[in-house]
Amino acid sequence: MTLAVSQKPVMPEAFYKTLLDSLFDAVFTVDRAGMITYWNPSCARITGFAAHEVLQRHFSLVAVDNSPPNPLQPQGMQIVLDSSMPGTWKGHVQRKNGQRIPVESHIAPLHDTQGNVIGAVEVFRDISAMLSLQDAHRQLLTLSRKDPLTAMFNRAAITELLKAEIERSRRYSQPLAVILADIDLFKRFNDLYGHDVGDKVLAQLGAVLAFNLRKPDAVGRWGGEEFLIVSPGSDRAAGKQLAQRIRRLVKDISIPGIDEAVTASFGVAQLEKNQSRDELLYTADMAMYQAKRTGRDRVAVGYAEPIPLVQAPPPPPSDTVDTINL
Repeated sequence: MTLAVSQKPVMPEAFYKTLLDSLFDAVFTVDRAGMITYWNPSCARITGFAAHEVLQRHFSLVAVDNSPPNPLQPQGMQIVLDSSMPGTWKGHVQRKNGQRIPVESHIAPLHDTQGNVIGAVEVFRDISAMLSLQDAHRQLLTLSRKDPLTAMFNRAAITELLKAEIERSRRYSQPLAVILADIDLFKRFNDLYGHDVGDKVLAQLGAVLAFNLRKPDAVGRWGGEEFLIVSPGSDRAAGKQLAQRIRRLVKDISIPGIDEAVTASFGVAQLEKNQSRDELLYTADMAMYQAKRTGRDRVAVGYAEPIPLVQAPPPPPSDTVDTINL
């Protein structure tokens, strides 16, 4: 009786070399001592080193620089040779002309038929284009969320952030205050001095807001000459203090060509239990209009009770704070 024995076909070495030579990714191998034994054409294309310049030379000539600033930290290839464990790194390869190329690298040990490590193989690719696309995407995302005149969040972005802060406030039972600020008599600036001066007023107010808020706070241009400040962890009292501080700073704004003070009116509201986002904003909006009606350059604090608005008497000194029940 004859037994048929199936054997896996053994591909000639030239087949594997042709396969590796045709890859777009760079591939090279080293022996146990770290000397380069194979170097495919893509390695030459990315690094600028031809095969005859690197074969039988130590891998450190072209190793991926993926280590921290500590010069004693071994590079990826050496780590794999020492540990016999594969790994993936991101770093740079320095080309022959000195240019540094960002690459992603995967390194794995090579074994003989007995399982002994006889070297390692590294496959790396140039990720310059990918990083450029990621950077362009980040810039487009930033532009889509920023107001071009004031460089702060636009309405869509600050609304999204407010929604997240309301959810956080409810989850952790923390207070949340919002402040609506509106430049007083802004149309007058445009009419008397021109829209270019009006734009400068908006930009200056944006700078005042950006540089005088706490780190957790956020501000966005709500529309026209109106701005929304979101202040996590702040109750009405803290929101009122913040609004008063910003109000005083706004009066210090100096715009060439304007011989009158820039002022703003502020409405403060605190998130109430079961209050929606729109209701919170409405409370702040009504408080801001109360500040306008009682003399401008003021801070008014709103409450969410359904109490009708009462017209205030002639305006008291501007450092006082109105309270409005809605």
